[in-house]
Amino acid sequence: MWTADEIAQLCYEHYGIRLPKKGKPEPNHEWTLLAAVVKIQSPADKACDTPDKPVQVTKEVVSMGTGTKCIGQSKMRKNGDILNDSHAEVIARRSFQRYLLHQLQLAATLKEDSIFVPGTQKGVWKLRRDLIFVFFSSHTPCGDASIIPMLEFEDQPCCPV
Repeated sequence: MWTADEIAQLCYEHYGIRLPKKGKPEPNHEWTLLAAVVKIQSPADKACDTPDKPVQVTKEVVSMGTGTKCIGQSKMRKNGDILNDSHAEVIARRSFQRYLLHQLQLAATLKEDSIFVPGTQKGVWKLRRDLIFVFFSSHTPCGDASIIPMLEFEDQPCCPV
């Protein structure tokens, strides 16, 4: 099993250790948002998960993005050579889409293992049963997603993480 705190820690470690220092905010002066998609692999048969012998779970950051900017209408160009939305969630999503397309290419060419297996119809692929993906964001996204109702703790729709 895994926890939200483990996912967050993995993402922060990936950001801090695996990515170069160039382009990162200046400590104590600047900040940014971080978003990522994490691949979690665990046995399809979780019945063997017991307290004395827990199921082995593998976690891997497969896409990550940082940023808080949107360039706005005035700076957009018709030829599309400027990225309009550089929010962390958008960059992580675009990176994840690229990852998925690469995995489809691997599955179709049978060159390497892929996250996809053939589906029931020709040309249809499905995700392996032992995999799930989790989205992580260091902060709530901008806009309506960041509007949090002021409810009493016991009236919240879900438990805090």
